[in-house]
Amino acid sequence: MRRFLVKFFILLMFISGMAQFKLFDISWEIFRVVQPLHIAFSLLVMLFFMNSFIYKHIRRYYFVKKTNSMDGWMLLISFVLVTLSGVYLLLVGNRGGDALGAVLFNIHLFGSFVLMLFFLWHITAPMKQSREPLALLAAILLFYPTISQSKITNLSNLEITKNGTKSYHSEDWTSSAKCKSCHSEIFEQWSNSNHKHIAGSNPYYMVMETLAGEVEGEKFREWCMSCHNPSALSVGFGKSTHAMDGNFVSNEHFEKGAKTLLKDFKEHGNFRLEEGVSCITCHQISDATSKGNASYKLLLDRKKYAFEDSKFTMPHLFSEKLINANPSVHKESYSKELYKDSKYCASCHDESHPKNGIKIVSTYEEWEKSPFNNPNDKTKHKSCIDCHMTNLSEGKFAPLKGTSTDGGTLKKDVKVHYFAGSNHFLAGLRDKKNEEQTVQLLKSSAQLDVAIKGKNLEVGVKNIGAGHHLPTGVADFRELWLDVEVKDKDGKLIVSSGKLKSDGNIEDKSRLFQKVFGDENGKPVGLLFWKYKTLLSDTRIPSGERRVESFELPKDAIYPLKVSVKLNFRIYPQWVSDKVRKVFPILPNPSIIELQRLEKELK
Repeated sequence: MRRFLVKFFILLMFISGMAQFKLFDISWEIFRVVQPLHIAFSLLVMLFFMNSFIYKHIRRYYFVKKTNSMDGWMLLISFVLVTLSGVYLLLVGNRGGDALGAVLFNIHLFGSFVLMLFFLWHITAPMKQSREPLALLAAILLFYPTISQSKITNLSNLEITKNGTKSYHSEDWTSSAKCKSCHSEIFEQWSNSNHKHIAGSNPYYMVMETLAGEVEGEKFREWCMSCHNPSALSVGFGKSTHAMDGNFVSNEHFEKGAKTLLKDFKEHGNFRLEEGVSCITCHQISDATSKGNASYKLLLDRKKYAFEDSKFTMPHLFSEKLINANPSVHKESYSKELYKDSKYCASCHDESHPKNGIKIVSTYEEWEKSPFNNPNDKTKHKSCIDCHMTNLSEGKFAPLKGTSTDGGTLKKDVKVHYFAGSNHFLAGLRDKKNEEQTVQLLKSSAQLDVAIKGKNLEVGVKNIGAGHHLPTGVADFRELWLDVEVKDKDGKLIVSSGKLKSDGNIEDKSRLFQKVFGDENGKPVGLLFWKYKTLLSDTRIPSGERRVESFELPKDAIYPLKVSVKLNFRIYPQWVSDKVRKVFPILPNPSIIELQRLEKELK
């Protein structure tokens, strides 16, 4: 009976291990059950049965009966190698960056075949096939429900892809805090980024969403939330503009490292929903178009490893070991070729009015027409992530060598998650590294030149670094302008433009590069940007183009002239910050960033 059980256990371990082999392509629902059972069963059998049997078997035949079987020793060696490699994969894993892990994975896999060959060769009695090991698989019932897709709201293009329902529960949203255990560096970058702090912990957004709800009706918030807070929208929440109890995290405007998120995950698991653009939001998008207004599909029904959603510590740690031992499915569920396509970003970074269709933000369309969109010449082509997710050092792109997964494969260009763009201010409230990355990108965008043409000073500003207009995004709230001073030979100031008034706003008649939105009567819409009906002006600079601003010089100017030109940038106008600071008085004013400076003597 004991010999029969040994044969049965070895066959069971072999079959349950081989069931995980990609060649057999078993369904994930079977895999996630078989994998932990294979590990747990193998450990239990080794600890309480096989070790004692092997010891007694060797003692009986080698020491007592003096039988020296070469195939028996080969069987033992292969058994030890398979066992030790399996223990390593469980405890350490095979994330890709550990060469030993890759070697031991193959030893465990192919060593199992060698083990079976020696086992079948070693036993003298004909092997009787047994179907008992298949009982486990036969007992698992598979059910594939139909997949339905439905728009979550008529105010955006966001679609929920879920088995038979139109919404998610907070438990479906795996907290980004869980990702930290294996992606610590990426998590740290993201935790202080504007993607993380784009909803409840963004004071400007909170004021604007509340205003939209008050002016257009509470349901209008859904237009904002579909990109800024999709998780909240997907579970049926109607607002995200204040700290909520229950399923929501609290608002932390200056918090670094997502401490509240980590604390909430530790105490509440996935039940307490996180705000903003989480890891899951981006990495579970199954399809996207360039229509804008959240034109993407969310599919949270990903393949989960056994015990992955457990609220208990030990099963949770065990699930991480399962992922580490065989991470391929985990990688496939979170990474798609779509993510390299600029339309992936366009799904939120192009924006139109949900009712009249008027285009408000056209970042993707601007990129499509730019010199950066050149797929036929890879040396000139740059997608969104090439600029906004590539590390910068000393003002230049310096792809970061490292790993995206702790202990993972070494990469030449790890895509960083600072999401450098234009809003250096809010990221800088939490982490100077995040702010530094954005400021470097901003400073690489433009080039200044000056010359005298007749009686005028001409200042040229060329968009050399941005693959879209400069500025882009919510360009009606961005301030990019020229600060110009001209002094004559005696040091007398003869031209001045672009200075700040006492209230912090830029003086009138300054040369700004921006959009100005008007309503149906041609009046500026101010904060109510969604009231935009007519474009009053657009002085922004398209990618690769140069705009010239002319300043009249006094006729009696005494040469040579000393010219000082600054290209300044401020993420929000002072008048906007003033309104936001009435709600959040603790908020400082955004600083002014000097993107370029040119000083020249002209004769």
